[in-house]
Amino acid sequence: MDPKGYIKKERFYLYVAAALIIGFLGGTIFAAYRLPHVSEQSATPQHQEAADTLAALEKAAQDKPNDGQAWVELGHAYFDTGQAKQAIDAYNKALALLPGDLNVMTDLGVMYHQDSQHQKAIDLFDQVLKLNLKHEQARFNKGVVLLTGLNDRKGALAEWKILIQYHPMAAAPSGKMVSDLIDQLEKEATKP
Repeated sequence: MDPKGYIKKERFYLYVAAALIIGFLGGTIFAAYRLPHVSEQSATPQHQEAADTLAALEKAAQDKPNDGQAWVELGHAYFDTGQAKQAIDAYNKALALLPGDLNVMTDLGVMYHQDSQHQKAIDLFDQVLKLNLKHEQARFNKGVVLLTGLNDRKGALAEWKILIQYHPMAAAPSGKMVSDLIDQLEKEATKP
């Protein structure tokens, strides 16, 4: 403290940081102490139901290997549970039976991206867009892969600008408008 009783700025920041750390640790310990223990048995019904559904879809696809829709449904189940490699396999089997299904091709592209096969994802989106320039999901997801998978900001912006020409109200899954994403990326590009 200085002679007037004031705390120096550096010491003040140190006190605030210490208080935040202590508060965080205290809250974490309190929460762990106060929360009821969840046994594996009480958490299982939802997990068991999901596992049963997935097993039923796997069996349906195995029982009817020539039913493209069964493979699509299995691919969707793997997609929804974040199992990219299994989804890729199921979607490829579906496309062998249902060639040219643009929505399945788009979902497969998303799974390739999730599996870090970004160029394969771009190639699939390009195939979809060659067949339908206005395919909203393929165009949006191509921008996502360009931005997050290949670090190509200009390419992503170009795709999304085309997207909003066809679909002015296009939105990300989060609900954020694609036009807002474009504005945000352009503003970030102008920052030093």
